[in-house]
Amino acid sequence: MRLEDLDVFRAVHETGSFQRAALRCGLSQSAVTKVVRKLEDEFGVQLIERGAGALALTPAGRTLYLRAMELSALTTATRRDMAGEVAAMRGAIRLGVVPALLASVAAPVLADMLPGPHSVQLLVSVKHSAELVRMLEEGKLDLAVCFGVQYLPPDVVRTRIGPQCYRLVARAGHPLASGAPNLEQLSKSRWLLPTSDVTLRTEIERMFAEAGFRELDVRVETDTSATLLIPLLRRSDLLTVLPEQAFQPLAGEGLAALDIDLHALTGEVTVYHRRKTPSVGLLMELKHRLETQARNNSLSGRPSQHSAKESI
Repeated sequence: MRLEDLDVFRAVHETGSFQRAALRCGLSQSAVTKVVRKLEDEFGVQLIERGAGALALTPAGRTLYLRAMELSALTTATRRDMAGEVAAMRGAIRLGVVPALLASVAAPVLADMLPGPHSVQLLVSVKHSAELVRMLEEGKLDLAVCFGVQYLPPDVVRTRIGPQCYRLVARAGHPLASGAPNLEQLSKSRWLLPTSDVTLRTEIERMFAEAGFRELDVRVETDTSATLLIPLLRRSDLLTVLPEQAFQPLAGEGLAALDIDLHALTGEVTVYHRRKTPSVGLLMELKHRLETQARNNSLSGRPSQHSAKESI
């Protein structure tokens, strides 16, 4: 029995056809049939009932299918763990960071570490929080410094650092920028928001729904940081929500923070790593420095009423 044989067997059941399984696996239909027969001969039991209708697993076939799923997950996890070990041995650290924390947290720490005695290669990915956590789960990153996420994979550990503040932002000169808009006015505006699978979007819509307002008019959705769409924000009447760290460098550059309390939204800066992250000294040193830098930023930041539960 080979792992490849089990992959073929799974494909037959999941596609419901030897022909479709062959297309998925890049094999001929006869080769797929031979693999299934080989497994049945090896275990001495029929695994798949072949009738005029759809294929069906026998009780023994169901047991093998479940074991094949477990072995596939274990194989994937092993490959991820070994990729992390190889990267660590080569002195490479794979770090993920959201755009809002790149300048305030990641850059100062990395600048301090580069002149040190360690021979380190830094691989930096800048994406939104949910994508960074997915990359951690897949073993493509060692550490990520970002915001809270809606779904935390079982293989990923988080360390909460401190509160995250947010601003409701529009272009300077926006009709709502000159006063203190209420939720009713905001509910009638056009928005630039993350896609619906991002928690920040969910929390914003929930805030308006609980206040009794209709669904927001979301004209632009993005699967990346809204900071990358600032040129669009400056040229339109769209509203968006930005982390305080992302807004501050842009304040006065064609953008304005609206005077409104977002007390219904709260959040945290968070450092994530996989449970199986190699415990090499350099990696743990970077983790500690990132946590310290983020915590110091949080403690020294000025109080703000603007905050959000999870972030892009």
